[in-house]
Amino acid sequence: MQLNTTKALFLLFFCSIAGAMYWYSGTAGPLSQQEVDYYISEIEAQSQIPGGKHDLLALREFLETDDGKSFYTVNLYKFYDLAHYDANEQATGTGRRAFDRFSEAMIRLLARQASHPIFASNWIDQGASRWDRIVVVRYRSRRDIATIFANPIFADAAAHKWAGLRENERLLVQALHVPEFLLPLVLVLVTLISIGALATRKNNLSFLNTP
Repeated sequence: MQLNTTKALFLLFFCSIAGAMYWYSGTAGPLSQQEVDYYISEIEAQSQIPGGKHDLLALREFLETDDGKSFYTVNLYKFYDLAHYDANEQATGTGRRAFDRFSEAMIRLLARQASHPIFASNWIDQGASRWDRIVVVRYRSRRDIATIFANPIFADAAAHKWAGLRENERLLVQALHVPEFLLPLVLVLVTLISIGALATRKNNLSFLNTP
């Protein structure tokens, strides 16, 4: 009975991990022209919202050249000393704090799309760079970043982003040398092997202790 329960738990765990990896990697393929038109239309409709600032021509080209693969953005940020909100909003707090308010909303939007930051740091030696912070974000696909941009929550939160940023630069890159699924796959395999070994040991000890 104990062995059957262990096998069932092992199978459930394996299926959960497999499902999570499938969700994380994404398999929808490149965006269709119909999808691109839809996302651009949704994003353009938010242009009146304070945070809805996009270079729509560049964004359209980015979406139309979709290869269906995940990618990373390397983001460099320089903050205002004091937040610069529009005239109808209170300009209180530092630029860094305003940007952090945007980040709090952005993290939740990223998680919904199987995307996430993989590295973030403030510059320790301010004399070594004109930037204040670097953030590297992994996106599952261009479809996912378009979904985030089209969300009204993003447009609202982006008002804090632009209030906090004096300057920023974004670089788009892809993992060329190490497949991005390799590390989670290795961790899953190690976990499964460890659980199997512990279950086997427990069953062996139970057998030895049986009168």
